[in-house]
Amino acid sequence: MSTKTVNSIKYIGLVTLVLFSVIACEKDFENVGVGLVDNNLFSPDVETFEVIAYSERVNKSRVDGITNRLLGVYNHKNFGLLKSSYIGQLSFATLEFTNDMSIDTIILDIPYYATKLEKNSNGTPNFELDSIIGNKEVEFSLKVYELGTFLNSLDPADPSKRKKYYSDEFDYIRKTLLYSTNEFKPNKNDTLLEVKRKFIDGKLNTSGKIDSIKKENLLPSIKIPLDENFFKNHFLNQENSGVFDSDDNFKNYFRGLVIDADGTDGAIMQLAMSKATVTIYYNNLTDETTTTGDLNGDGDTDDKDVKTNQSATFSLNGIGTSQYTRDYTTSEIDILNKFNNPDKVNGEEKLYVQGAAGSIAILDLFKGVDLNEIREKNWLINEASLTLYVDNPSDTIIPNKLYLYKYDYNSQILDATTEGFIDGNLKRGEDNKPEKYEFLITDYISEVLKNDGEALDINKLAIKAYNVRDKPYNVLDTLMRDYSWDAKGVVLKGNNTTNANRLKLEIFYTKSN
Repeated sequence: MSTKTVNSIKYIGLVTLVLFSVIACEKDFENVGVGLVDNNLFSPDVETFEVIAYSERVNKSRVDGITNRLLGVYNHKNFGLLKSSYIGQLSFATLEFTNDMSIDTIILDIPYYATKLEKNSNGTPNFELDSIIGNKEVEFSLKVYELGTFLNSLDPADPSKRKKYYSDEFDYIRKTLLYSTNEFKPNKNDTLLEVKRKFIDGKLNTSGKIDSIKKENLLPSIKIPLDENFFKNHFLNQENSGVFDSDDNFKNYFRGLVIDADGTDGAIMQLAMSKATVTIYYNNLTDETTTTGDLNGDGDTDDKDVKTNQSATFSLNGIGTSQYTRDYTTSEIDILNKFNNPDKVNGEEKLYVQGAAGSIAILDLFKGVDLNEIREKNWLINEASLTLYVDNPSDTIIPNKLYLYKYDYNSQILDATTEGFIDGNLKRGEDNKPEKYEFLITDYISEVLKNDGEALDINKLAIKAYNVRDKPYNVLDTLMRDYSWDAKGVVLKGNNTTNANRLKLEIFYTKSN
């Protein structure tokens, strides 16, 4: 037999041996897998734990550096009365000074959040106002003052840090009253601004007329006429004072505005105050040396002693802050007593959560439970969730999302950084009615129940009305922020009730048999 033939037989034998080995291994793997299932070595299970819960009042929240501002009056049967005012700086604008300046009108313009709908049957624009809660048909008081307090951008105690402003600060000086009404309520049709031009002399083709001014992006807005004599004395008469030489000079001279809302009922509006403006509509005298067009319609450009309409717009986008004033005596359930005297041992029947420096719910997990006994069972945690049911499903003005965090350290739940998700969104049931909020805290509970000597300490948790700034930016962003600008509130079922839908912690796990 030739060497070539022998080598071929060896090669075929080697391949055959490898194939038989692979098949044998596959059978071994199959047998191992079948043995695991047949022997029932592992099985899933679920355990429900009692959670002691009660409510706590929030005295203040941060109100600097945010775009959503509350303004108005809101009276809720459970949470009582909330009033919100706004304090803010104007940014510098240029005025063209002449010896014959005259003010037509001054308008504080604050845009609503609104959705554009199909036009009305008569062809006029139609809008729906967003982010307004309360009774929109009840009038309340609205006043505008000159601010007498300088708003610092830096912390006077530590100039290396930005100054923080809180909703419970009430030392702002209100100087000159610039506007006042007791009959304000939101108006979705407030889209057109009419500026009455003052009569100057008979040669003016615009004197004594009304200019209708529309914005390019037409949306309804609050239009407040401010005191003309004040702005004449404090703005037009300051040509050579240096006030309008720079933004710093201007803000040091004119500190800003205070917009106060007051009343016993009404609506509270969430507004984009950074887009609000104060516009001075004025006119100037022109002559042939400055005219480039036919201003009076006489067919030439030699328009001496003609008044031209001009405007200067100051944006309300400087430093801004807010004041929240609460009156809990209007609550029908004596909610202040529930905040001051909660049952921290047995928990409460109902929990009260509201934003805008309102209230939070405190959750005490595993109270009275021997965690070491559970840890010795070596559960593999598949999922852990907290479920809170809405107490009154007919109440539709409630937060769309709640947020869960560590109360003791004011820090994020582990899952918020590891998974980037803890849920907390409002779930709806039959007829689309609000039903419950659910929080997923699987990683947090897994770390608490670890049996390797490195288990986390169990903490009290807290639930608040959600703000977009609550979510961490990255894994190192663990501390919670003190912002809260959603005035909506919700009543939840607590643990101290016989209701089947009471607060509960469920742990789904796999155990070894």
